[in-house]
Amino acid sequence: MSAKEFALPIIVNGRLLYPHELPAEEVLTLRYESGAQLSIPRFTREHLAEMRREAAEIDAELAEIPVRDVISFLGRVGDRWDRRDLEGRMIVRRHAHQVTKFSELILESDYSTIDHFLAQRFHLYDQIESEFGDQRIFDEWIPVQMGYRRAFPRGLALHYLVGNLPLASCYSLIRSMVSKNRTIAKLPSRDPVTPIGLAMAVIEVDPAHPVSRSLSLAYWPRDDEVGLECMIEADTACVWGGDAALAAVKRAISPGVPLAEYGPKWSASVIDLDQVAAQDAAMRVVDDAYFYDQEACFNTQRVFVKGNVQDFLPALQESCERFVKNVPYLSHNADIMAHRSMTLREAMFMGYQVLQGDDWGIVVLPLDSPLRHPLARTIFVHQVDDVADVAKCLDRRNSQTLSVYPWSLTHEHRDAWARAGADRIVELGWSKQPREGFTHDGTLGGLCKTPDFNLR
Repeated sequence: MSAKEFALPIIVNGRLLYPHELPAEEVLTLRYESGAQLSIPRFTREHLAEMRREAAEIDAELAEIPVRDVISFLGRVGDRWDRRDLEGRMIVRRHAHQVTKFSELILESDYSTIDHFLAQRFHLYDQIESEFGDQRIFDEWIPVQMGYRRAFPRGLALHYLVGNLPLASCYSLIRSMVSKNRTIAKLPSRDPVTPIGLAMAVIEVDPAHPVSRSLSLAYWPRDDEVGLECMIEADTACVWGGDAALAAVKRAISPGVPLAEYGPKWSASVIDLDQVAAQDAAMRVVDDAYFYDQEACFNTQRVFVKGNVQDFLPALQESCERFVKNVPYLSHNADIMAHRSMTLREAMFMGYQVLQGDDWGIVVLPLDSPLRHPLARTIFVHQVDDVADVAKCLDRRNSQTLSVYPWSLTHEHRDAWARAGADRIVELGWSKQPREGFTHDGTLGGLCKTPDFNLR
């Protein structure tokens, strides 16, 4: 097997199943732009039947574990993930960049975030408190007005993962584990390596632990019958991806099943050049825009600038060149390149100012321009006379993060921006860094149910 040919297991109730253990007709092959070729077992009805057989036993074991023990166990995983002495961690180091075409610098930054998130246990307690109001709600009945409330897992949690942001797969799996659900994760073809690597790391630390046994991760093609059966059985669903993926899961899951959906959104930045240095603002906005090659929802696509845009452009161009030098754009997908090239040429034809290099582009255009954003490290710049006008450009369905500089702008405008659709407001340069207890897309997911116990 060549360096670019490798195999991944699927996981069923914490058990790793490798392609070499199976006949050829039960193995799928995924091929990538980089030349990498991945072999992975096909998810079958026998695997689904195994999940069903052990469901009650695993649920009972999870019910007996206090959340503090789950978090402590995941902390051990984080410690060893950081030490890089787990096979799952080394698999993502060796192969994730081959399938995603992200730079190793970007990926290793994500994986370091995960080890800190797990090893520093307060992060998970903060997440529970943010979502449910009390860190103890999984283990105790908490007084709420005239009654008591406690959170219970729903059962089988379907995670429809996406490959354009490795951190999202990890975050989704961790939420499922800490809420003591059984997990079935549909691996994304773009990046099956990261979620499998994390799950393998959990299992390596203790394969007999109920959290390890609660994990099932598999890949199935679109419209796969077994995958459809699996979605129908889910007790709750967390879906990442485009409109087609969201629609497919919505059609498949049973009525009444809670759905946390994280669909395609776009993000923007707001800068007041009258209050900040152009060079500082440019460096920050390029980091927000380019870090995941602009494929993450929280990557800035549009920059609203109060002040003289022409004074800002030289600093922005310099920052683009510096970023590309340090973090090369590795994807050479013909469709992506053609889309960006066509958009920049269309912008020129429409009379807009265009600056570009081999791996970046800047377009200065009015707020009402119909030009569609191509991603691929392209920044649309809009001059505004008043940052309050930014609210008119947001929408409640598709807007996500708004990064702001200086931060003092938020004191006056945050309510209007949030009403207009901003799900998350951060300081410029911090879009990619989740804070303790944050909610993604402004959504508190439906992984648990919280019944009330009323006083007599």
